[in-house]
Amino acid sequence: MSGGNSFEPADLEPIGAMIAVAFTGAVIGLVGAALAFFVGDLGIALIGVGVVVALTSPIAYIRLRRLRGS
Repeated sequence: MSGGNSFEPADLEPIGAMIAVAFTGAVIGLVGAALAFFVGDLGIALIGVGVVVALTSPIAYIRLRRLRGS
């Protein structure tokens, strides 16, 4: 990357990571819902994966906060 605006993984706050993961889970679920009309089993599986990803994000954030002691 050029310039002085380099991004380090440590710069990402846990809340930002939680939002990104929850958004990704929601997108996976929505894609699964759209595919459920055409490919039933794959769509249902993607909906399940999306729900799991979206719900593990807040759980991981709470666990990280407890580990940090905040």
